[in-house]
Amino acid sequence: MSVEEDEEDAYDGILVSELRIDSVEWSPEQTDHIRTRSTRYSGALDVEPEWATEAALDPRARIGLDPSSKTGEGIRVTGWSAGAGRVLTVILLPAAHPPTGTWLGATSWMTKGRDLRDYREEEE
Repeated sequence: MSVEEDEEDAYDGILVSELRIDSVEWSPEQTDHIRTRSTRYSGALDVEPEWATEAALDPRARIGLDPSSKTGEGIRVTGWSAGAGRVLTVILLPAAHPPTGTWLGATSWMTKGRDLRDYREEEE
């Protein structure tokens, strides 16, 4: 997986470039949250948790610290979801500290703007 942030960024003492994402678990509340995005945001894509997980597990996903994380624990993953037919951004929280590869899904949305351009540039 490629790294969105500077190689020196670390998460719980692990370089962001070395973070593993082996699985993503979605609570019923977070599943409902991403499946109903269009009710909160006009024109938003309702995201199935399987799509978000697929994007998070994309071998070419871009991983970075989430600059919007209120707790400072979130990571932002941008990856391709074949199920959604598009690039998705997924916010994950660690299931354990330090992270062992199992993450908890917080939210997901259709990637736009700079994040989408950056992901597409990686493909070239």
